[in-house]
Amino acid sequence: MKGAVAAVLLLAGILIGVGVAFSDVIVGDPQPTVVVREPPPRPPPTTTPPDTTPTADAGVAVPVTAQVVAVRGKVLVRRGEGEWADAVLNATLGPDDALRAGRNAEATLRLGDGVEVRLSPRSDLSVRELSEAVSKVRLDEGHVTATVTAGGRALRVAARGSDAEAESKGGTFGVVTDGRGTLAVAATTGTVRVSAAGAAVDVNAGEATTVSAGATPAAPTASPSSLFLKLGALGAPQTNQTTTVVSGTTAPGALVRVGDSVVTSDASGRFSMKVPLRDGRNELSVDVIDANGRREDKRLPPVMVDRVKPPIDANVQWGRPN
Repeated sequence: MKGAVAAVLLLAGILIGVGVAFSDVIVGDPQPTVVVREPPPRPPPTTTPPDTTPTADAGVAVPVTAQVVAVRGKVLVRRGEGEWADAVLNATLGPDDALRAGRNAEATLRLGDGVEVRLSPRSDLSVRELSEAVSKVRLDEGHVTATVTAGGRALRVAARGSDAEAESKGGTFGVVTDGRGTLAVAATTGTVRVSAAGAAVDVNAGEATTVSAGATPAAPTASPSSLFLKLGALGAPQTNQTTTVVSGTTAPGALVRVGDSVVTSDASGRFSMKVPLRDGRNELSVDVIDANGRREDKRLPPVMVDRVKPPIDANVQWGRPN
């Protein structure tokens, strides 16, 4: 009897153990299904994309552009060797692009932080170089006023037809040229270095210098306190010639215009130019601008051109001695 009880107890213990080991076995299915309890999936690792924003600390150079920040009157822009088109505010220019101001127009060009160039009426310039160290423009004809904030990049202004350059790292200066190698430079504030033909001079505030075609810069002298214009004797008011001569004196290196004719006064301020005339009445005026940007103009007496030959009144009788 005791052996039977012990066997029953042993069988019950085995059944309890099996029940615990197979607690996840579903009874009643022909083929028991085992449910596997897996741990919840881990969230994907978070990554932060690299910052590609250019910063000064990263040493990434920010491109320098030339931007038109002011326009008055008829101003044109040309891209490379393309056609001239109307300039619009905030237009950007790159190297080899050009800007032209009409008869009564002006434009201001910003060449990066701290550098501005104002183009005077009837003037042309082209952008030559844009970098973090220096900005450079070439004045093809006319006048510009340049302003450079100290501590920024340098500005160089070249002149067409010459190897002369005016460079400043802080100050305000003006440049005027006829586009044929003659120019004048005047400093209002700061200092501007003018170099040509292997020589250079420093022009300080209140001084000016001139550069003749192919020559070295003249020694700086005090800028005249005002611009003057004195005309020489004029030709006959009526002529059968197709040209007339206009001469006079003004500030040294000033740009003198009569119609479409342009000349620069010499180091003494003298100028002389041959001006074309057309048939009939000619209304002429003399316009002058100096390196400081000061302007003066005078109207000339009208010149009448009559090239019709007068009739010849002759009565000749043949066969008789005169």
